[in-house]
Amino acid sequence: MREIARLVLVLGLIAACSAAALSYVRTALEPRIERQSDFYVRGPALERLFGAPASEVLGNKIIVEADGLSYPIFYFQTEGRLAGLAVEAPGKGGYGGDIVIMVGLDLESGKMLGVEIISHSETPGLGAQVEKASFRRQWRNLEIGSPAALSGNGGRIDAITGATYSSKAMIDGTNQIVDLLMKHEEDVRAMIARRDDRASAESGRDR
Repeated sequence: MREIARLVLVLGLIAACSAAALSYVRTALEPRIERQSDFYVRGPALERLFGAPASEVLGNKIIVEADGLSYPIFYFQTEGRLAGLAVEAPGKGGYGGDIVIMVGLDLESGKMLGVEIISHSETPGLGAQVEKASFRRQWRNLEIGSPAALSGNGGRIDAITGATYSSKAMIDGTNQIVDLLMKHEEDVRAMIARRDDRASAESGRDR
């Protein structure tokens, strides 16, 4: 009995140490993983949305906390003024789980530039068709200030045949972004202004 208790204790210690080590490694590597994701996944998405090199946009990043979620936001400036945003959100209700999307917003025209898929686990040949350009093209020129909807619900987006859950998840993510902008646009602009001010101050000290 004493030997069994000793084995249980040893196994418990090993499990605890392993969990602590994995947690430490994940925490230590998280910034590097995030940078890699920015470069290889978000970078190409930003290039397609803004029609500009990713290097001009990737550094312009803020994180907005709202409604218990963190929203990565990249911004694009033209002649010193804020011209566009690319906001990332998890669309809820996909057949394979969340569909993480990024929607480009033209702040000058008040319309969407398009939508990009950041990650998903949808079924190949069905829900995975959300990646098709012909489907995503429907987001171009949607009004920023109005919720998106499927055509069956009176909106402009035609759902993918046989993939209603995936289509609804795309709508959910889009409307999270619309809602975020409607409620927090001034906060987003203020965060960007503060970030640019800090960057300018640091650049001045380096000269």
